[in-house]
Parts: sequence; C-alpha cells; structure tokens
Amino acid sequence: MECSDVFKCLFNIGENEIMLYKILLKKRLRADELGKVVGKDRSTVQRCLKKLVDCGMVKRYKKDIKKGGGYYYVYESVDPEELKKWMENCIEKWYEEMKKLVKSFEKFI
Repeated sequence: MECSDVFKCLFNIGENEIMLYKILLKKRLRADELGKVVGKDRSTVQRCLKKLVDCGMVKRYKKDIKKGGGYYYVYESVDPEELKKWMENCIEKWYEEMKKLVKSFEKFI
C-alpha cells in the first residue's frame, strides 16, 4: 500500500486529482493554467478541482477582473501538515467506529 492509496480511499479521488494537488502546492493557478501544465482539457481539470475543493484538499479563491468586470477562480492546495492532521483524525475516528462494530459482532450473526 502507498500513501496515494490512502488519499484515494479517504477522499475518493484518483491519480489526476493527486497530481493537481501536488502542482498546486507550488503555485496558485487557474483551471485553464492547470490544464496547460498537465495537458488536459479545462473541463476535465475543473471536475478534478471540484472534487478536491469538496473534500477540503484544495481551496478556491475568487478574483475580480478590474477591466471589463467579471471574475475568475484561482486554486491552492491546503498545507500538507494541515491535511495530514485532518487525515490522521479521520483514520482514528474510523478505527474507533470499526472497533465498536467488531465488539457488537454477536448481534450481527
């Protein structure tokens, strides 16, 4: 088992999302910029980013366009230490729940 397997299990994400998370650790980028970096269509990148934002691995920031109005989003990965603590907490909670279920195994059969 590898660390990426833990991410896939906890967050229900794939290799594309993990790759984007790693890229966004270095620099905030827009979806179209990320698409160019990874060679993927912007819509594919946006789907991956939505998953990452929804699970809390990436933050999204709204930026206003000064000339002509409108806005766009930039994305940034959550600090790895913060994410690591959150993951450890999730695993501990899951482990405690599983222990409770195993203790009540006799009720199941």
